[in-house]
Amino acid sequence: MQDEHGFLWQAILDTIDIDLTGRRVLDAGCNRGGFLRLLVDRSGIAQGYGYDPAEGAIDDARRLSEGRPLTFEAADSLPSGWLDFDAAFSHEVLYVLHDLAAHAAAMFAALAPGAPYFAVMGVHAASRLMAAWHASVASELALPKLYDLDEVVEVFEGAGFDVSVAQLRVRFVPVSAHRGGHEHRRDLMDWLDYYRRDKVLLRFTRP
Repeated sequence: MQDEHGFLWQAILDTIDIDLTGRRVLDAGCNRGGFLRLLVDRSGIAQGYGYDPAEGAIDDARRLSEGRPLTFEAADSLPSGWLDFDAAFSHEVLYVLHDLAAHAAAMFAALAPGAPYFAVMGVHAASRLMAAWHASVASELALPKLYDLDEVVEVFEGAGFDVSVAQLRVRFVPVSAHRGGHEHRRDLMDWLDYYRRDKVLLRFTRP
């Protein structure tokens, strides 16, 4: 997963409009912590905090941090006392949340005034590719209904955020990441369209 997401992490950094040097950064759904390690190594963040419900992934994140100023917790939601972040990120987290409003409120409380929360979202109702995937796995994975982007925007605006959106500045997409036995990964042009049009970067800014 770390290698598969590397080109997307770079696309995020190429798209955002904030200098992360010296900042305190939160990663919601951090998995094994690769994005936060990248932010320390390339963007010079002062501190990084990440949480994820997968305890094994968090164990790996702690092991792989290797002295970097990173803190990780195994949790389904924002850990208590995590406050005053200069920026926050998530990648394909919003579509798995059954209570978007609770997440939006928690992220609003965790950010310093003026701080942005950048959330990548490609699994939404306007993506034909992801709508088909969601329909095939929603029951097995206990996913919530497929959200519409406008619905997501309304929830975060209701929590107090100013919302804007951008298309990710994706460069080369590794073909190897989308080959193999996955039925939904066989058509390369569908995937190029997905990254070019469907996968968006939402910016939720706390006023």
